[in-house]
Amino acid sequence: MNHTSTNSEKPITCIGESLSWRTAVAKAMKVASTETTVLLQGESGTGKEVLARLIHRASPRKHGPFVAINCATLPEQLLESELFGYERGAFTGANQYKPGQIELASRGVIFLDEVSEMSPTAQAKVLRFLQEREFQRLGGTRSLKADVRIIAASNRDLRQAVECREFRDDLFFRLQVFDIRLPPVRERYGDVELLADAFLESLARSMDRPAARLSPEAREQLCSYTWPGNVRELHNALERAVILSGGALIEASHFSLDRQLSSQHTFNLTVIERRMIELALREEQWNKSRAASRLGITRTQLYLRLRKYGMHLRAVS
Repeated sequence: MNHTSTNSEKPITCIGESLSWRTAVAKAMKVASTETTVLLQGESGTGKEVLARLIHRASPRKHGPFVAINCATLPEQLLESELFGYERGAFTGANQYKPGQIELASRGVIFLDEVSEMSPTAQAKVLRFLQEREFQRLGGTRSLKADVRIIAASNRDLRQAVECREFRDDLFFRLQVFDIRLPPVRERYGDVELLADAFLESLARSMDRPAARLSPEAREQLCSYTWPGNVRELHNALERAVILSGGALIEASHFSLDRQLSSQHTFNLTVIERRMIELALREEQWNKSRAASRLGITRTQLYLRLRKYGMHLRAVS
């Protein structure tokens, strides 16, 4: 579990100039000033907590706490007691009452990471809280209220989890009031170098030394790699390279990246067109009409291309 108040933390900079990242940040800024529940979906390491903290800092709740809980790291009973607290005698070892993170997040934001991993019982209790803004501590009988905003996140497709009966549909619709998809690094064209330079500056400050530089070969290797672990993997790879290089010039040999995952730059128009169609559909929440408009083609032309590439997508009309 990770739960912290951000009041004393340094501001986080959301780095990136790609269309897919700027779209996600723009949506976050639009919803920040509201009390709307937000659902962030994206692969592991794409920066969901970074975006959640950005929403918190840009909201009227910015002076309140930001409490983060990773639902995947806690057993069922422990997750419930962390969220809702417990009364004295609720279970063996409960010698006094303990407030839950929902209470501690009062007038602030609670960030529920990996909500798809919650047990059915925990899902039911979170749903009740979202509906009624009331909860009970474990072992308690009193209904308590808490003034908190919910931001949830998942690296799984929650809609698919609902279809597989692994996640409650009513909870999904409660969480998906305003959903934002965070793009993986492989879709953030041009952002790898920006992120790398920013991370090198940050690592230099934390190590109290001048920022390391990337050789042309090292920079090329970073840009050609697909980064399955996304931003988190990029940061870790750079930290390791800084240590190996002694904080001077980072060479390609200082990285231990899987060469099979390095994507050679392609100028194949078919590959590029397919990638752009999928990206547009994802960013427009699978709406074909809006995706076609973004691509500068008609809806009929988009349908022809979908059939051409055999892209069986869940786009809606």
